[in-house]
Amino acid sequence: MLKVHILSRRRADMTHEQYVDHWKNVHAPLFASQPDVKRYVRRYVQCWITGDRPAGPNLGDTDGLVELWFDDIDGFNAFGNSPSYLNVIRPDEERFTDPKKCEYFFSEEHSIIA
Repeated sequence: MLKVHILSRRRADMTHEQYVDHWKNVHAPLFASQPDVKRYVRRYVQCWITGDRPAGPNLGDTDGLVELWFDDIDGFNAFGNSPSYLNVIRPDEERFTDPKKCEYFFSEEHSIIA
């Protein structure tokens, strides 16, 4: 299983609250309704950054974390080139994220304690 982790950042003209509201209430149902999502995406998780800011850790500057699961890199590429992504999902992403500031990481999970 290939996992894609995205550090997602909002557009400069939005507040964090506006970003989360759009992501949660508009983007999530739109994303889940697309046929190519059902075909290629095995899991989609949104992690909303909280206001908790404890002292000590080096806290990053992001508005949310995305976790997408695919069977493999071919599934990721097929989804990224699919009509659902290109014509529906990506245009909506551009309504609330700044794609140039989002960072992508690809991983395979190795559980230590399950």
